[in-house]
Amino acid sequence: MNTIVKRFLLALITLMACVCGGVALAETSSDQSFSPDPKIQKIAEACSLDAVDFSAKQFGIKLDLSDASIANVEKALAQMSSSYASTSPKPTDEQVMAFAKGYGSYVGEVYRRNHGGEWGMVTVGGSRYPGVRTTSGSSFWPWGRVFNRITKGAEDNVSDYYAALLQR
Repeated sequence: MNTIVKRFLLALITLMACVCGGVALAETSSDQSFSPDPKIQKIAEACSLDAVDFSAKQFGIKLDLSDASIANVEKALAQMSSSYASTSPKPTDEQVMAFAKGYGSYVGEVYRRNHGGEWGMVTVGGSRYPGVRTTSGSSFWPWGRVFNRITKGAEDNVSDYYAALLQR
């Protein structure tokens, strides 16, 4: 079995400990609402630390909570996406979401710590997703973006996503 595939499968098992519930796949909407949730914040903080540890151990990639570190997140996700694309059968959505929560939480935490904001639940069209509300009032849900990056590929580049968030 290919080393990347082995790493990906090991990663799925490792980050399953960070399964936190809820799938967020949307990007933006004008009919959304937000409610702060300290529980989501604690989950995101813990899951982001798991992503830091996992990146160091599995990919030799350092994540230091800086804006610049998002490029390293993209490197790790590119490897995961490549492995996902070549794996048969595909990991389940729940398995992929474990990684999405870890790395999405990291992206959200980097933004929150460096630019302000808070974790909570975003409601869009009757569906609720864990996400971050920025100090300017915009909301984003990085778990969904990371899920898409792994499963759909480079079109959902997380570095580009983060750069766009900084423009809001």
